[in-house]
Amino acid sequence: MNINDYRDALNEITPNNEIKEHIMNMKTPQKRYISTRRVFAYALAAVMTLTCLGTVALAASPELRAAVLAFFHMEEKEQIPSPSTSVPPEEPNITQADIGQLVKAKYIEMDHQYGLSGDLLNDFIWSEDGRTLLDAKFWEVKDNELIPLEVELHTEQLDVNYGGVHYQGELYWYVRNGMLYPFKGSPQGADTQPEDQWAVRAFAGRTDALLLTVTQGWQMERTETSLLYHLNTGEAEELFAGVDPAVLEESDGSIWSPCASRALITGQASAEFPNGREWLYDREAGTLTDVKDLGGVGADMAIFVDDDTLILNVYTYNENFDQEAIACWVYNIPSGQAVQTLAQSPLYHQDKHPYGIVPFYGGICMEIGQDGSACLIDLTTGVTTVLENFTFEKKMNFSLNPSGTKMLYYVIDRESDSLGLSQLGAIDLEQMIFFAFDREGYENLQESGIVWEDNNTISIRAKAKDNETQYLLLYQF
Repeated sequence: MNINDYRDALNEITPNNEIKEHIMNMKTPQKRYISTRRVFAYALAAVMTLTCLGTVALAASPELRAAVLAFFHMEEKEQIPSPSTSVPPEEPNITQADIGQLVKAKYIEMDHQYGLSGDLLNDFIWSEDGRTLLDAKFWEVKDNELIPLEVELHTEQLDVNYGGVHYQGELYWYVRNGMLYPFKGSPQGADTQPEDQWAVRAFAGRTDALLLTVTQGWQMERTETSLLYHLNTGEAEELFAGVDPAVLEESDGSIWSPCASRALITGQASAEFPNGREWLYDREAGTLTDVKDLGGVGADMAIFVDDDTLILNVYTYNENFDQEAIACWVYNIPSGQAVQTLAQSPLYHQDKHPYGIVPFYGGICMEIGQDGSACLIDLTTGVTTVLENFTFEKKMNFSLNPSGTKMLYYVIDRESDSLGLSQLGAIDLEQMIFFAFDREGYENLQESGIVWEDNNTISIRAKAKDNETQYLLLYQF
């Protein structure tokens, strides 16, 4: 099993392609195309920018302690409302439903796709060339109401020279509840110019600066570079100042820690490193360390849990350099201490090896037994949680929330002509409950994606099959 086979296997228990695309649109690679070994790490990095996590304590010992979390199937089913009329509403319309006593659902009908940032629904109208914002409306999504809201919207002309390209355009942002929400237009087609090739993303805990990604070249010559853009001065700061240019030249991407103090720089595959290589870069210390040297465990790759904590993954390969097994250590960056939390275990593959470890690329993984039994392993402590009364099947999927405290559970109807989510549920790792409910009426909608919006809310994008009505379905767990 090679790395691509491994990722294909994970497709059956992680977000589908539309969800990955939604998340990956927020990534900030450093060089050319992102290696497939990093796809899910980028997904984690993207959602982790929503919150700056506290330091995770290292496991006191590799001894695995066990807990039990019982699964229960709710009797009450969700009744998804059908389109209210044959004509889409001119203004967004919201209805609400309680599913049992555990889930609040909101169904927003729209005549076109509206955006969602935090708890605000937005409707942006852009100029014909897609560069200038002509109008912006905001609504607060609260209970069974959409409350119109005036937002202090800032704008400035971005003007950055980098690599011989003069990047220009209107940058927009607002701050709400201590979080920065930046955005820009999206010029398309023949009107797209080199100076348009930039994107922005917020950092956790910062409202004075954002991550600016600039692009150069096309297709195989396409490169991307990440810069720190200061809103108060318009200065674009190099994030990899002082890094060996040879490392950056061979890099196929970078992953930043939640608060951007450190980064993992990934190297492209080569004859010497058939599965690529990786370095840990510390901005403040100015150090660059091969991940294989961290903790003395010979890790192949690392994943940020927070700014000071990594999960180190060590893979076992066959003669074709295909990954077959995994072992994990939790590594504290300041102290240099590594503690093993997962002994060498086979990797799950849907068809070739339908049992074993499924990493979620955070501080947790799932282990699936040959009989379909399942347990969760906290890779920061080594604690194992058995999922009681639960049998894993291929149609089931899981996704961690940004802070790693809850897991979305959903089941895809393989007979549906769209995403077709027949069941939803959640594992609450703090309250220690695991529940799911059936959905009725999803077959009347063309569902296209499901993502975590924050630590407690997931959204589903959909549209009616028989008219142009768009839907945003929100669930609070």
